[in-house]
Amino acid sequence: MFPPREGLVTTIAPQTRLIEKPIEVLLPVSVNQTQVRAPTRVAVIIITWNRKGYVTNVLRALSRQTYPPSQLDVVVVDNAGTDGTLDHLRELFRPERVVFNDARVAHEPRFREPIGLAGGNRLGLGSLTLVRNASNFGGCGGFNTGFSYVDAVLDGTARSPGERPTYVWLVDDDIDLPEGTLANLVVTAERDENIGLVGSRTMDINNRENTIETTIYFDPTTGLMGDEAPRGHRLEQSHREWVSRVGGTRGERYFSGIRDVDIVSACSMLARWSGVKKVGFWDYRYFIYCDDADWCLRFAKAGYRVVLSLDAVVYHTPWHHKLTPARAYYAMRNIMWVLRKVLPLETQKRALPGWFRRILWESGKALIYRRLFAAEIARRQLDDMVTGWWGKLDDEGPAFADLFETMRAAKLLTPKATIAVMCPRADMIAWGDELRGMLAEKLRSAGRAGDMPRFVYVVRNDAPDPGAAGAGAPERVVYSTRWRSKVRRQLEFFEQWPDAVVVFDQTNDFPLLYSCPNIHIDRRQATKAQIEWGGWLPRIVIGAKLLRTAWRAWRYWKNLAAYESNSRYG
Repeated sequence: MFPPREGLVTTIAPQTRLIEKPIEVLLPVSVNQTQVRAPTRVAVIIITWNRKGYVTNVLRALSRQTYPPSQLDVVVVDNAGTDGTLDHLRELFRPERVVFNDARVAHEPRFREPIGLAGGNRLGLGSLTLVRNASNFGGCGGFNTGFSYVDAVLDGTARSPGERPTYVWLVDDDIDLPEGTLANLVVTAERDENIGLVGSRTMDINNRENTIETTIYFDPTTGLMGDEAPRGHRLEQSHREWVSRVGGTRGERYFSGIRDVDIVSACSMLARWSGVKKVGFWDYRYFIYCDDADWCLRFAKAGYRVVLSLDAVVYHTPWHHKLTPARAYYAMRNIMWVLRKVLPLETQKRALPGWFRRILWESGKALIYRRLFAAEIARRQLDDMVTGWWGKLDDEGPAFADLFETMRAAKLLTPKATIAVMCPRADMIAWGDELRGMLAEKLRSAGRAGDMPRFVYVVRNDAPDPGAAGAGAPERVVYSTRWRSKVRRQLEFFEQWPDAVVVFDQTNDFPLLYSCPNIHIDRRQATKAQIEWGGWLPRIVIGAKLLRTAWRAWRYWKNLAAYESNSRYG
């Protein structure tokens, strides 16, 4: 059996089996019911921005870990939030230190002299520090702030080796932690000094029987990531054998043990601190998304193992529930930078043109299908990648405003107005009915029941529509996915073109050609809307920019050279 470090006392749960030399798979190791006394300290970094309730819950969950809270040095980085997080945590938990970082960029920290508070923190942690950034550096820059603080203070000023962190645990501010999570992570890391990163199995915070993320592999031929090992991958055979035993990589299944993978998520990631100092911090260009994938691949390139502890569970919101055009921008721009860093040059030459074409195509489709700011943001994914624009996106589209007030200001709340609702799916027909009901109620409350506008539903012919023949149902314009059908259906609006077009969740595949405002409604906040002018001039401008971006991308590809970086940020 691989021995624990001297002084590490663990009680392994029943039915545990350990193998002598972990290569690809370790059989179940569970310490959920374990009491652990460890000689090693763990620095914990939590990044938060305007979520003081969430981060409060995470800090309380840390204080309940079976791994001794007294061994945790917790650093909460407040990314210039405006909800009073700093004062809230300071009053509630009495941290030992409050530090202000005046840096303009995350990779050049400027920590002011810390404000010390008398007595220990109220959570029983080894230490609790609040770092307040002067600007929002995103998750990537926030973690780099945390790394810099751990390096300069927790490690740099430690008076003895026992005070220095052996591990650093990266934790999202919107997760929930079972009591045994950290103990499982540490026990896994202690089994092999060549393990550089240990990740957690992610379960749905709203359905805690459902596993939403386990294994993540990287396909070096395409740059794609997925939960199945690609053909020819070094772990392909062992992954297939494991899946055949457990039945799948997600869902309501029983998972236990350890898996070697390519990537683990930073929502709960334990890193060996000596490895961090060797590999470096996060690439500061990313802001959010792909920064953790980049780090994992860099650890592997440096010779470390990246593993997943299936017993180290965290509860988290599925990532696609958070997706917006702006978030998609970061994901796509950044993954192309990852490919530049990890793929051989010849593989890049083959893989990158496919990514470029995909982005240009998606931007063009958004432009045609009345999603102008989504088209521009998609174009920026590629343009900013090839021109080196890093950090935060400087234009995320029109601001959200109250839906009723938005329509009133656009002079749409009148019986003379016609509003087209795009319904490529059946659920969007129901959402259109909800929109009409909400507007009718608002108008009745305001004594303006007679000002209800006329609605027309533009429905794809494969979307079930049982309400089409109902009393009072809006007029339907039905189209198919064929271009000939879409062009012909334009004529049905010829006598009365709509005064506005409603698009739900940035999803539409009908190219209504007439120029009028587009009202975008995100169903996660259905009482708000974004409005954009869908005229021909904005379309022409974005189309011209697309052509310029295509030229820049071609020139970038022609001049590709091997990627080199001598900085600690990879």
